[in-house]
Amino acid sequence: MRTRLSRAALPLINLLWLTPAWADNQGQFDAQTLQQRGIDPALARLLLESPRFTAGTHAVSLSVNGLRQGRIDVQFDQQGMLCFDRPLLDTGKLIVPDDNQRCHDFIKAYPQTVVEQDPATLSVALVVPTAALRPTQQDISGYETGGVAALLNYDLSGVYNRFNDDSNRFGSANTEVGFNAGDWIVRSRQVQTWQDDRSSTTHLEAYAQRTFASHQAVLQGGQINLYNPVLSGAQITGVQVFTEQALQDQHQGATIDGIANSPAQVEIRQNGALIHSTVVPAGPFSLTDVRRLNSRSDVEVTVKETSGGERRYTVPAAMLGIGLPAPGYSIGAGRVRNIGDADGNDPWVVSAGWSGALHPQLSLGAGTLFASDYRSAGLSLGWLPWADSQIQLSTQAADARIDEAERGLQTDLSWTQRLDEQWSFTAANSYRTPHYRELEETVYQNDRETRRNTRHRYRDQQSLALSWTHPWLGAFSGGASRATTFNGDDSSRLFASWGTNIRGVSVSASGERQMGGENFQDNALYFTVSVPLGENRRGRSWLRNSGGEHRTGLGLNEQVNDQLSYRVAAEHDSRDQEVESSLGVSYLPRYSQFDFNYTRSNADQSSYQGGARGGVVAHAGGVTFSPYPVRDTFALLSVGDMSGIKVNTPSGPVWTDWQGQAVVPQVSAYGRSAVEVQTRSLPRNADISNGLAMVSAGRGAVDRIDFGVSMTRRALLTVSTDQDQPLPRGASVTDDQGAFVTLVQDNSQVFLPNVLDQPSLWIKAPGMSRCQLHFKLPEKADPQVYFETAPARCQTP
Repeated sequence: MRTRLSRAALPLINLLWLTPAWADNQGQFDAQTLQQRGIDPALARLLLESPRFTAGTHAVSLSVNGLRQGRIDVQFDQQGMLCFDRPLLDTGKLIVPDDNQRCHDFIKAYPQTVVEQDPATLSVALVVPTAALRPTQQDISGYETGGVAALLNYDLSGVYNRFNDDSNRFGSANTEVGFNAGDWIVRSRQVQTWQDDRSSTTHLEAYAQRTFASHQAVLQGGQINLYNPVLSGAQITGVQVFTEQALQDQHQGATIDGIANSPAQVEIRQNGALIHSTVVPAGPFSLTDVRRLNSRSDVEVTVKETSGGERRYTVPAAMLGIGLPAPGYSIGAGRVRNIGDADGNDPWVVSAGWSGALHPQLSLGAGTLFASDYRSAGLSLGWLPWADSQIQLSTQAADARIDEAERGLQTDLSWTQRLDEQWSFTAANSYRTPHYRELEETVYQNDRETRRNTRHRYRDQQSLALSWTHPWLGAFSGGASRATTFNGDDSSRLFASWGTNIRGVSVSASGERQMGGENFQDNALYFTVSVPLGENRRGRSWLRNSGGEHRTGLGLNEQVNDQLSYRVAAEHDSRDQEVESSLGVSYLPRYSQFDFNYTRSNADQSSYQGGARGGVVAHAGGVTFSPYPVRDTFALLSVGDMSGIKVNTPSGPVWTDWQGQAVVPQVSAYGRSAVEVQTRSLPRNADISNGLAMVSAGRGAVDRIDFGVSMTRRALLTVSTDQDQPLPRGASVTDDQGAFVTLVQDNSQVFLPNVLDQPSLWIKAPGMSRCQLHFKLPEKADPQVYFETAPARCQTP
């Protein structure tokens, strides 16, 4: 009703302000003038007051000094005054006045306070002096906890290639299964690959963990990655405890860049174990959020082309980012777990570490690790010498006892600097002595020969990453890495990319160069121009060069809607004078993501490539599908029982299923995440009380969001009296209790926002008797129209 009041009042307010005789010198209304203009003086006084809520309880969005504090039920008295009760003060983090009243006299205690009511948006804004704010302290009581749900995340990809009379197949499945229960998080991750008739499975980890928020500690057990803020840790079967802040280092998400000359299979390994496998189309690729086993070991990338070629390159750990360790401690113990192909004795290992701030610009980290026949210790120093600069230095010492004692050191130094608004760079260097060993190198027997032959191990590594942005020249990023072995062999890799947008035309270029220790060279260059051909359609042209082979192509991309996009292309090969055509489709059928690509050349060679990604959640309300992977903290939502309702989440848009339910795949643990219903996707005869929810959940919680939806029926009535006369403009429409509903508009029309809630309505205007409104609508409402039209009659009792 508050929204209706604001809308209906606009014509009347304009009339009042444009009429100079609406009030006398004392600021009192001239009742006679208002009556002559058909305006009820009592109604005019109500509408010209500042916006306020009606008496009673209302659910509003509360903000204090510009910061949103969430949704809360608040109370207003007959004069529209806000009741500062304890729930309101607690939500707003305001000091409670010492007056022993239910509605505290907050305004008296802090007279500078300003209360701004906005009934149209269901919000209340408070501006209070800083003395009225409670001291900042950690409070975890407001976070949602608990909930039970099981989940499955999947990332499936496959390629089928045909070469004349020959063919081959490849497929991969990255899966994660588990459940959340009572704030416990249980997960298992594995990678399975198929190559023609051969298949292999790599089990990465299976663990259970729970955050004890009151102690700021995380307990984790099972097949885990041993966390140490300084050392590289290990893959163990055991248990560890660390501070909650350390979770940011547990996922070790990294971005791997590269170029594929044709549709290719990309495999990523760390410490010899396959950690990620996928299929990419031809051109530059960027694999984001690749979860590493640890942040200290290099990553090896293998690109297997459908044309039969295979390229390998190593990305140094420093280039992927080591960063400052999270403050806190870590303690863990267990048996070393082999997830590669080597054989070993799986010794017991114990690890402990600590990191913290010695000064606002200086942090220190220390760690140690003990295993049978192996000991290591390390220190790290993080320094912020000046603005936008960070220097990280770490040193690890290791004592490995295999056939004989081997002791060594490794030192890592990195410097990240933002020079100005445009330039930034990261430089890193790593050096090790000949007898330095990681734990993995001392455990597995088939690595003993490698340990003895130290000449092929790397001695030092250098890496440099540079980025530059310009308002119209675009953005540039480049990187270089170099490694030298103890026998003097060098290997290096260069990678650069640039892109800009000029009046809607996008131009980008990327290239890479690899050089090995035995004069091995591999260069690739990719240049593309994209031109808009409509609101959601773009044409593309590109040139790529790899190994002396030049290819030029033309393509068309279109985003048809939120769920469907397609791409078509043709490419010419200068070497073989062949033309390769391709068709690709990406489809998001609300509950999953699908990709399909088909490529064919005139040499009787074709390739089919497909993929599917998403998640499945089983909960008390049924089974709900998600188009995105479900993380450790998530939520379930419902919009009544309506299907196909679009909801924006931090992961992207989701749609409710046939039960009116959807998954919010990820919410920020111990933070705030916005979830908003797209009201345009609601049926036109549905009203939602509030389409925005702020989710605050503890780690491992399964929150529940229920958006209240009510059915409504709007009507635009053309009213006449018993004498078949039109009603005067500005006449007020009230309910049985005399509460204002709306105003009569021009041509004797009355708009009713919801006829279901107002079975009996009355119309009154100066100089006319009160009459009751009578009308009749069809038995069933039309959900495709915003409002219905009908004639009506106002009868005098």
